Amino acid sequence: MRRRQIPSAGAAVLSIRGVRFEDVPAILRLIEGAIEHGCRDHYDPAQRRAVYIGYASNLFIDAVGPFETIAADLDGQIAAVAQLDVASGGLRALFVDEHFQGQGVGQALLAAVEERARAAGCSHLVGAMSLNAVRFYTRAGFQTHAGPERLLTAGIRVPVVRMRKALRS
Repeated sequence: MRRRQIPSAGAAVLSIRGVRFEDVPAILRLIEGAIEHGCRDHYDPAQRRAVYIGYASNLFIDAVGPFETIAADLDGQIAAVAQLDVASGGLRALFVDEHFQGQGVGQALLAAVEERARAAGCSHLVGAMSLNAVRFYTRAGFQTHAGPERLLTAGIRVPVVRMRKALRS
């Protein structure tokens, strides 16, 4: 477990750790709240629900399966979660609890994901970023990248921006 101070969260200490199977219900609540709060100005209710269902239908398996799923705990509470596919360099997810958005938690978790990707030999990270998160990823050094501009999830088309970041060793 790795710990770091989050300046904008006061004296709180953030710990980065692997997700355990028993964390999944809390993570699903976090994801649902993050989507409803963070995506409300960019996606309609059906699109937000489809994105949530896409994660909810797989997270129990993915948490112990082929992807590296990590959590950021802030004073003992799961504040954010990310999922990395080290085989492809794919950032499959990064969600910050609606109560911790804008406090540096996402930046800290993304830095941990990048560190893990580098350690696994990834030369880059790629992802299908939600419209509301493009500014966050751009500030973190990601650039737009060719690829489908819509994902089909739970039968609903959801607009995304494909982004890529080169990782330096």
